[in-house]
Amino acid sequence: MSKRITDSQVLGELGETAIKKIVLETGFLYEQRGRLEAGTDGIIELRDPKSGAPLGKLLGVQVKSTESGQYVRENDNSFEYLLKPDDLKYWRTSNIPVIIVLWRKSDETAYWKDVSDCVRGEERRLKFDKGTDVFDPRSADRIGALTIDRRTPGVFLPPLNKGEDAIINLLRIRLPDEIFISTSPFGSGRDAVPELVKHGNVRFDWVIRKRRFVSFFDPREYGTRAIVDLDQVEAVDTKLIAFNDEQDDLNDTMDLLRRTVERQTATQLSFLRKDRLFHFKAVGVGKSRSYRYMSNVNETSAKVVSAYSSKKKDGWGYVRHHAARLRFERLADEWFLVIDPDFHFTTDGFQPHRYPEALLAGKKRLERNAAVRGQVTMWQHLLVESGKHEVGLFDADKPAPLLQFERLPVIQLSQAVPESSWNRTDPRAKEMEAQDLFEEGGVG
Repeated sequence: MSKRITDSQVLGELGETAIKKIVLETGFLYEQRGRLEAGTDGIIELRDPKSGAPLGKLLGVQVKSTESGQYVRENDNSFEYLLKPDDLKYWRTSNIPVIIVLWRKSDETAYWKDVSDCVRGEERRLKFDKGTDVFDPRSADRIGALTIDRRTPGVFLPPLNKGEDAIINLLRIRLPDEIFISTSPFGSGRDAVPELVKHGNVRFDWVIRKRRFVSFFDPREYGTRAIVDLDQVEAVDTKLIAFNDEQDDLNDTMDLLRRTVERQTATQLSFLRKDRLFHFKAVGVGKSRSYRYMSNVNETSAKVVSAYSSKKKDGWGYVRHHAARLRFERLADEWFLVIDPDFHFTTDGFQPHRYPEALLAGKKRLERNAAVRGQVTMWQHLLVESGKHEVGLFDADKPAPLLQFERLPVIQLSQAVPESSWNRTDPRAKEMEAQDLFEEGGVG
């Protein structure tokens, strides 16, 4: 009878080869045990990604391969796996950490767990989280942490991730070449508004302070002609005001920038003067809405207004709006806009919620890096788009935006700080954990 290699043997070899590839892509070393293994298919040795030096830190790997089909109690977020008693008994006697990696050929997914310390007593059931237990290079620091003997003080393990890109929550502002100044019969903007609203074609992206009017547009062409001394209007180089070190000029420039952004984004955003907060507008009472934008990779969308129904029978619970505090900073000879993501809460999309602090507390205990990064990217896209002048068939007379915005280059960090690493070791991680800023909850 001729020798045979079973499909099960081939599948096992495919699984171990796939896992070995991931280990090597992570920057670690992988040594296959061969035929004389009794519960560990291979050994991983950690390696310093900067120097390339092996670290002498070892852990065992057991690969369990399957062709297709679902795991026990599998859904979109998790599944379970039952360990064999003999395997568990063997791993518990090991003097190095042991991980189990489940590989499925049909979708080429791989998930892992530490089997040395994550099951207690007679318990043999492992619960896998599809979000945090993926076996890929991002799990490097979590895997490395298993090799540290926490009973020995002073043990050091260098960061094992190779680094990541970081976006800066700043936008460079391109100012108009000219700024208009004039004297005004009114001492402040508050004094001038009652007269302004008596006239047509009004706008509010201007500043009056100490009887001086400042704007990026010619006030004689709008209703603002009623609140300036017309014979005193002149256009000057923007640098004379925006880059002057006088405190009044700095204050006027920051106020003017904020008012100009408010006008440029008025179709999407509302501004709360009391809270100094920009937030996405609702499209209707108790209605959710999404905003499409270009991320670093492709076009995506975020639910920027989410309506949540009340658990009681008294109507809507609340509406959550994505929001941001936009600050203006002058650094050297340039102006920048600083984006600080936040939230705004209403009862129906329009009326302010009576207890926003209580709702905000649950959302802001812990802002995950990926979620905050997504919000910053979204706000950057909105602001950059607001500064573009795209004239179509029906808006030929539409004036060009007064401000343009530019993204800053992405910074390459030498080391990454994966949230999953501290999330598993910080004893307060669970109680601090908040929902994702871009959760797809809500109704409508």
